[in-house]
Amino acid sequence: MPDSAPLAGIRVLDDTDLRGALCARLLADLGADVIRVRHRDDDGSPADRFRNARKRSTERGSTHLNEIDIYVENGGPTSELDRDVLAATHPRLIHVALTDLGLTGERSHWHLEPLPALAASGALHAAGFPHLPPTSIPGYLAHDCGSVHGALGAVTAVLERARTGHGQRIEVSAQEAALGGLVPWTVIVPDYLDVNPFLPAEGTRAADGLYYVLPCADGHVRVVLTSGRDWETFVELLGTPPELAGAEWKNLAHRGTNTLTIREVAARQLADRTRAELYAAAEPLGMPLGMVQTPLEYVAHPQVAARQPFVEGMATSVWTFSATPSPKLGDTPTGERRSFPSPSPEEARLPLAGVRVVEFGVAAVVPECVWMLSELGAEVVKIESAGKMDNLRFTGLGDPNRGFAFNAEARGRAGVTLDLTLEEGRRLARQLCLAADVVAENNRGGMMAKLGLDHDQLRTEKPELIYAASQGYGRGGPMGDKKAYGPLNAAFAGIHSLWSHPDGPYPSGTSLNHPDHIAGKLLATGVLAALDHRNRTGEGQFIDLSQAEAGVYLLGEQYLEAIETGIEPVNLGNRHRTQAPHGVYPCAGDDAWVAIAIHDETSWRALEQICGWPHDPSLDAAVDRLARVDELDERVAAWTAEWDKNEVAALLQAHGVSAMPVMGPLEHLADPHLLGRAAFDEIEHPVGGTEHHIANPTRLSRTPRRTAGPAPCLGADTRLILSEWLGLSTDELDRLETAGALH
Repeated sequence: MPDSAPLAGIRVLDDTDLRGALCARLLADLGADVIRVRHRDDDGSPADRFRNARKRSTERGSTHLNEIDIYVENGGPTSELDRDVLAATHPRLIHVALTDLGLTGERSHWHLEPLPALAASGALHAAGFPHLPPTSIPGYLAHDCGSVHGALGAVTAVLERARTGHGQRIEVSAQEAALGGLVPWTVIVPDYLDVNPFLPAEGTRAADGLYYVLPCADGHVRVVLTSGRDWETFVELLGTPPELAGAEWKNLAHRGTNTLTIREVAARQLADRTRAELYAAAEPLGMPLGMVQTPLEYVAHPQVAARQPFVEGMATSVWTFSATPSPKLGDTPTGERRSFPSPSPEEARLPLAGVRVVEFGVAAVVPECVWMLSELGAEVVKIESAGKMDNLRFTGLGDPNRGFAFNAEARGRAGVTLDLTLEEGRRLARQLCLAADVVAENNRGGMMAKLGLDHDQLRTEKPELIYAASQGYGRGGPMGDKKAYGPLNAAFAGIHSLWSHPDGPYPSGTSLNHPDHIAGKLLATGVLAALDHRNRTGEGQFIDLSQAEAGVYLLGEQYLEAIETGIEPVNLGNRHRTQAPHGVYPCAGDDAWVAIAIHDETSWRALEQICGWPHDPSLDAAVDRLARVDELDERVAAWTAEWDKNEVAALLQAHGVSAMPVMGPLEHLADPHLLGRAAFDEIEHPVGGTEHHIANPTRLSRTPRRTAGPAPCLGADTRLILSEWLGLSTDELDRLETAGALH
């Protein structure tokens, strides 16, 4: 019989506007009792209803913080809240401070609406067609990345409070969280140009990039070709056209410089085949191909019908817990408030010290999940084999230890190689799992069961084990065992039709791996909640997170409205339904842009004055500006074109207008604000040399955090881990080595 939800008995006060409301919504999904302080944007809109689901509302000042365990706010450094006084007067309180750009730093006082926040993150710079302006996604994606880290930090702080009685502050910058949650690889790319000089160091948008979106008879499909085998199956799917038959096409660099030829040939070969036919043909080849769907096509898909992630149009939760399910939507939290010990003199320590994690991760989702756990103190072991390496090692172009993407994703863990095709290899893997507290995997559905390493096969011997699984389409359903990557999940879920320039030649989506990176942090949050539950009850459990559903959850209001109305969401590009001007405007220089969002009448009047325009009373109301949005966009673009993007953003911010230069990776790495906040980690990889990474955006005031070390070289720690974890002798390790089990 399932127990109550993981955070049952925890009381949360949510004092955010809609930019930060998802943080407490996530905590409510985990079972917390959330009280929402009414804000002016709580207007009954789909965004309000989705982001404030599971919450009960109250007026400001009617709830005392002595009655609260977690306080979430996003007032920023310019608010009247004295956070130091709050910490001194409420030492048990867990205080989540969500910010746009941090509580410190030279830009910390800037106000970012969602579009400028995406510009700050680097994701806007990387999204869209090269001949069109950088292209946004609707909603609050950059701030949502901050909310995810806020929830992750809050659950971490619950673990600390349960141990010592102390509360603490969690500070999150939306800019840093979105950089890490959407485009983290851009930080390390400049360090690996000697391995692959074709890497896009400037991170400039390239539509769908090398994850091709290709036309077919009834729409588009998307392919992700990460290995030589993927390329071979793709050519086979196309009917082995002679233009792609040469040996040179097996070279990744050659394909990267000849994408136009690939697209032209593919368009010809796929023209008379439907999405469903191509998906069915790709499946037996083992080729990663996904259908590009609309949101309502996704909602109507049999996979969605099988998993039921919506209740009356509402995305319910990104997690499915076997022992502690989320409460039903509409249920009122019941039961006693959870008790914590009184503050003790015990010193803070890494919250996951002594926790062992075994990772069967590939690409991004699970590797990023366990990176978070490692930085919190967990000892993590990654299991792969020389014959079946993590596919990101292929970015080393022949050297598995110099892959930029792998070395970005796999920090903070030991590397073990086991040949899982051999009984000896599977036996050792099972023993490692049974010696662990957490097992995490994101392989193709069904693979772990074939190896005898799935949750049901381990829990009989170790019921306290926490097992986290993340498949592209989720466990179960007709697509539960299908191969998928982030771009395919986004295509399947309908996200391409929302994050693609409305005037573009095809629904490109982006070249990003969204939602993989932020889904990893969501999975880590679920694992932390399960660990807290196990600390109290001794009970382990299974956690399921669908990557496609995670991407949809972050756009929950778009799907809610579409389901309720039966109308597909309209792709507005950089425009907004209720705000104008709202867009990405050209500035002086090559491919230089500034994002501006006029979110109220005060900022409109300020823009008029800055631009030197005479006041026009007929434009005071947003509805009137929206009626003349084409004219206003032309006027704003003509004005910004004369300005440096950094200077014009600073000028606008100084007058209360939300604006941000569209930043790319080279600008991030040299940015005084980010450098002043120590937003990047510099580490030494034994083969790759000096590397730069986005630092963990979750900043905790009491709980220590360590900087994860470099990614492991292939099999570097195999003998050490088998000796320390399983007590194997040197003679036994030599025997296993000779038998081939350690390869």
